[in-house]
Amino acid sequence: MVMNSLGSRIVRGELPPGAPLEPETLMIEFEVSRTVIREALKTLAAKGLVDARPKLGTHATDRSRWQLLDVDVMRWRVEGVVDRRLVLELDQVRTVIEPSAAAMAAEAHSPEQLATIREAHAKMAAAFESGDESSHVDNDVAFHLAILAASGNELLERFEVILEPALRARHALATKHAASREYLDLHLAVYEAIREGDAEAARKRAAELMQSSAHDLELILNAAHVGS
Repeated sequence: MVMNSLGSRIVRGELPPGAPLEPETLMIEFEVSRTVIREALKTLAAKGLVDARPKLGTHATDRSRWQLLDVDVMRWRVEGVVDRRLVLELDQVRTVIEPSAAAMAAEAHSPEQLATIREAHAKMAAAFESGDESSHVDNDVAFHLAILAASGNELLERFEVILEPALRARHALATKHAASREYLDLHLAVYEAIREGDAEAARKRAAELMQSSAHDLELILNAAHVGS
């Protein structure tokens, strides 16, 4: 609780760079022991969010120090107010990574992994027909994570730290826009290329999906007047 609360406040700017984090004050605020506070600050220091120095105390750090790929830091950044820069940068990273992952999946997937991709798409389609936005988001995430898993590359599979927050942040902006028939068809084309074992087609179809996603996202952000 302490670590999550402080981490979220630092990332949201409620505790700006240089803000002091006094253990005694935090013990009173959270009604916990010094040991709990010390462990929370130690964890935040490992994530780059706080800096503790002898005689100088513990302070919140600048964004340049944060471990941006840490799962908690990423989660805190996508919670609450939408960060335009973050959402766009996440989409840019997806554009670089996902076409290659799809190409690798076309060559390396197992029957079970292919079935997982197919099932995720089928559930996305069912959610679209029923208007179940929550299920659509969950299965969109599952579709893309399944492709990473099917790539046969363990490092790519760990890309989920970026991919899932990126997709959920995008959907949080405009689920209705994302859950379109065209969106489903683009996903289906990626699946079919992977199923056929055609690496170049999978790369191309995934690139088309990413291009469409990036274009739609820019329109969504502009329409919503989301700031940086």
